[in-house]
Amino acid sequence: MKFWLKVFSTAVLSVAVAVGGLQMGTTPQAAYASQPTPQLAHAATNGSITVGAGVDGTLWWSERGGEDGTWVDSGANLSKNGVTSLIWTGNMFIASSFFSTARSSNGKTWTVRVFPLGRAFDPGNIISDEEFFRAGTMTAEQIQGFFDNRAPNCRNGFVCLNRYTETTFDREATVLCNAYQGARNETAAQIIAKVSQACGVSAEVLIVLIQKEQGLVTHSSPNQARYDRATGYACPDTAPCDARFFGFYNQVYNAARQFKRYANPPGTSRFFTWFPVGRESQVRWHPNASCGTTPVTIRNQATAGLYYYTPYTPNAPAMANLTGAGDGCSAYGNRNFWRLYNYWFNPTKDFGTFLTTQNGRVYAVDGDGVIAESSDGVNWLRTGQIPRVGGANRIAEFGFTESGTFGIVTTRGEGFQSSDLTNWSGLQVTTSETAQDFVHTHTVRSGDTVFAIARANGVTVNHIVRENSLTNNGNRIFVGQKLTISKSGTVAQYQSPIRPHSSVVPLSTFGQSQTSPAPPANGEQVVTSESAPDQQGTRVLAPVVTQTADTDTVYVVKRGDTMLRIAFRNGQTVRQIAEWNGIRNINRIFIGQRLIVGKASGEQTFHRVEAGDTVTLIAELRGVPLARVLALNPSLNQNSALEVGSLVRLS
Repeated sequence: MKFWLKVFSTAVLSVAVAVGGLQMGTTPQAAYASQPTPQLAHAATNGSITVGAGVDGTLWWSERGGEDGTWVDSGANLSKNGVTSLIWTGNMFIASSFFSTARSSNGKTWTVRVFPLGRAFDPGNIISDEEFFRAGTMTAEQIQGFFDNRAPNCRNGFVCLNRYTETTFDREATVLCNAYQGARNETAAQIIAKVSQACGVSAEVLIVLIQKEQGLVTHSSPNQARYDRATGYACPDTAPCDARFFGFYNQVYNAARQFKRYANPPGTSRFFTWFPVGRESQVRWHPNASCGTTPVTIRNQATAGLYYYTPYTPNAPAMANLTGAGDGCSAYGNRNFWRLYNYWFNPTKDFGTFLTTQNGRVYAVDGDGVIAESSDGVNWLRTGQIPRVGGANRIAEFGFTESGTFGIVTTRGEGFQSSDLTNWSGLQVTTSETAQDFVHTHTVRSGDTVFAIARANGVTVNHIVRENSLTNNGNRIFVGQKLTISKSGTVAQYQSPIRPHSSVVPLSTFGQSQTSPAPPANGEQVVTSESAPDQQGTRVLAPVVTQTADTDTVYVVKRGDTMLRIAFRNGQTVRQIAEWNGIRNINRIFIGQRLIVGKASGEQTFHRVEAGDTVTLIAELRGVPLARVLALNPSLNQNSALEVGSLVRLS
């Protein structure tokens, strides 16, 4: 079945409130100042204007093809994991990225639109607990800046969210939220920041809730009724809103408080039990019970809370048209929350969308192989799904083959081709393997032995003993000790059967590398032997550093907690938790105490800084989106000075 995907729809009021404000608008052409050549990830030309996509997602243009080293910032940005594709279709430039596209007829002024395409929505895991239950994730100043950016054109006579103020009142501390100290004329940003701190719900979640319920973040002419019902708290689908909870402050605070209540914390009754975490529940499609239900295994408390708050899951038509209306049994609240949160605030997930064009039409394929096509870059027809791709075998390249058929290459180095985007057959991909040495760092944990470490890493005990100069044949190692394990492997390299689009400009034109990391063989994560030009000529990168790191799951003791209750809730024994936390008397724990209740380990990869490295350069050389590098290294920003020999985390 084919579905039309209209990127923006105002056909259904309940959808338009949350959707209509998502268009970023057209970036104005102003008195631009030329800048030196930026670090580009993609470039395309229409013959007179050259457009470049920076590694940070910024779209630049040059009337002289960038040959004189001057570029102009267009003001448009697709910063979520950078730009995936940039092409000229014959009548417009179009760029694609994380959940969005940007299009321009002249390369200078751009319209940015939401464009989620694929199958990434998981009804049982809409958002993680870690992302949802975090206090103080944004300052009031950061929230204010976000609001100013999203609602720059407020209509005369209206008070938009970025200028809204309200006098708040004191609230005492409870088992759900800490105390809130009221103040006169607090801004919406200040209220959200303080509620986030008080109740331990992330500011990003509260912002998204406000947008998906009343569209206030982007609304240019909001009335008081929208502020009175800002988060939809005490506004059931089947009855009028309860006026006792009207008011922006009331709405934000009570919504955050309610999400904490859904977890039935100590000091409250165990009332919310019909969406249990870890078990299958029947979730309705729509307030109309005749529309039916579907089984959903809810994987975390945050997702359960969203279903208690809005007890419906999107049906197939709602998911086929992710920015518009579905059918008479479609509900949109949790779909819109997921889409908004990922579009606005999640820089770590990659839903890259690849573009190509032929005969004036634009074809889009996302990483999972979902296909759509369009004639104008606005209205998209979802036409199918490429078989045998998705999950761990995502799309890495999309375009046309030398014979003129559509072609793709996956991250496992597999190729497929089709003449009609419906019937797909194999496409030969020439691959080769190159030997590569790399170093793994293992941090010794309780219970480790050199024998066990050697077996897990496929080397001998003597190999580890010699490399680390261990005494007594390795029988004396200690918790926290770091052992290096050098190994040899291979990296697969492929010769792409996809021909470059005629409008694509080789980045070597601007003195930059167009080489992309080769996809790993057999889906395994291996260390690549990448190279990129620098001022001294060709640079061969040192192997990435891998380390096994432990992460702790921490629980904060609440009123009424006992060690037995905490152990039961976290699937541990009292003895184990006492050992992890050095507790001698299990009957002596206190409110606010932070207890380790779980441990996990996994491999992390790092780039070792060399002279001349910058954060942006490392992202480019290692083939890791800049936004992801920054997310993995919270102490760094794009302009941070790096110490030679230090490690920058890549995964």
